[in-house]
Amino acid sequence: MVHHSNEPPSSGSLESLTVKGTNYTTETPPKPVFSGKCEFCSWLLLCFTTGPVASMTRTYVPAAIQSLALKLGRTSTGQPCSSTGNDCFVKFGVGKVHHTSYVLYLKSIYTALEGLIALLVSGIADYSNYRKWFLIVSIMFYGLCALPFAGLTDATYAQLHTMSALYGLLNITNGVYQIIEASYIPLFMRGKGMEIKHEEKGKDAEVLRREIVLRRGSKVSVLGLLAGNLGGVIALVTGIIISYTRGGPAIDGFHNFLLAITIAGCVTASSTLVAVLFIPSVEGKSKPVDGGFILLLTFKRMWSLLKQIRQYPNAFLLCISWVIWNVTYTNFLSVFILLFRSTLGIGTTDSEYTVYTWLSYVISSLGSLAWMFSYPHAGLKMKTWAYIFLATSLFTNFWGTLGISNNTKIGFKHRWEFWVFDVLYSGSSSALRSLNRVLYSTLLPEGDEAQFFGLEVLLGVAIGWIGDLVNATIQDRTGIDRMPFVPNTLLILVSLVLYILCDTEKGMADAQKLLIQAQVSESTV
Repeated sequence: MVHHSNEPPSSGSLESLTVKGTNYTTETPPKPVFSGKCEFCSWLLLCFTTGPVASMTRTYVPAAIQSLALKLGRTSTGQPCSSTGNDCFVKFGVGKVHHTSYVLYLKSIYTALEGLIALLVSGIADYSNYRKWFLIVSIMFYGLCALPFAGLTDATYAQLHTMSALYGLLNITNGVYQIIEASYIPLFMRGKGMEIKHEEKGKDAEVLRREIVLRRGSKVSVLGLLAGNLGGVIALVTGIIISYTRGGPAIDGFHNFLLAITIAGCVTASSTLVAVLFIPSVEGKSKPVDGGFILLLTFKRMWSLLKQIRQYPNAFLLCISWVIWNVTYTNFLSVFILLFRSTLGIGTTDSEYTVYTWLSYVISSLGSLAWMFSYPHAGLKMKTWAYIFLATSLFTNFWGTLGISNNTKIGFKHRWEFWVFDVLYSGSSSALRSLNRVLYSTLLPEGDEAQFFGLEVLLGVAIGWIGDLVNATIQDRTGIDRMPFVPNTLLILVSLVLYILCDTEKGMADAQKLLIQAQVSESTV
């Protein structure tokens, strides 16, 4: 009787398996194309190309909309709005809303649309041999959507509506490229991790294999985010230069944002043309015979995926925990950057805002890098790192809730608070984003990467648009910019509890066991 060896087979060798008392012999697939440095570097280049416009979508675009809404808005007594905008309302639909809530309402609507598009893309990407082109076209379109902003300089509602529509296209496209970009992470992790021989004494071969894959994954995920952040930093440096050399911030700050957005779009579009020459293609799965129309297959696959909760319970548990935290992350950023400007003065602090957002990206990059280098040497498990980062998010949002009361002197009411917590929150959140992508990748079955990452994005936008709507409504009804920190704090507590309940070690074992069983079934057909 031949038993399954603990030593991984060499590329192209025959491997004996014992499953449920039966012996099988399967041929190990050849070395994956994703083991090469050239393919990995090309993927990093694509991550870089998304950075400029992504940074603008997160910072300058909502700031520009907020500034234009302030110019068009009127106080409750019909007077022009002040720079702090505490009493400023703008037309929205058939009524009026607070000018800051206007941005949050837009974000809620576009997040819902992003969810629908994400559902369609995640369902068909794994079956397509053109995943590379899905990624290239989405990033190219992402850059092109940023180009018209420099021409939107008139203070009219027509310009506000045009800017709002472009903001929607940017948000929706962002979800598309994120799904496909992230689906490459487990491919690189498996391609590299399985090449290393298990020679370390005193450790089980399977335990060592998981450690190797996790280390590899930490580098892939961090470097991918770092490449995107680098693109964002370059775009924001351009914004700083424009703000400090092109007129006073009170007069030209709004127009400076628009010019910086357009330049970022040019960088993204042109860089994508270079990356298209090198990014590797991915062979898609065979479409089921009874799959029907490709878009109908999308909904069938999603329903089938949800039925796999019993097979991959820990993958779904981690996914939900990650989604809830990510909702709090995006909600925090949306509220925080608008709060910075409304507290310190819209228009009068626009040059400072450019430096502030630039520092956020720099700290995010340093935070991810610090975790990547610390993880192999600190002796802490990956979940322990996650608890540290989640605790930092919890403390930051709780600090924001302290500012709700007029009797407290803290709670993002002073300049120093914004700068200090920008460092704490940006660094820890970027590291946690990298960590979640790595840990989630280890729990996924091979061949369904885009589908599972699509599930993460889909659940994120399904919950996220509700969060954006709740935050916008609370802020609009109360007029208190810090009130959205309350639901954010509660959601982080929920995410932390789900993280504690997730058994990642068992989840990794489940994914590997079912993969082996699938290989055996194919060999017996």
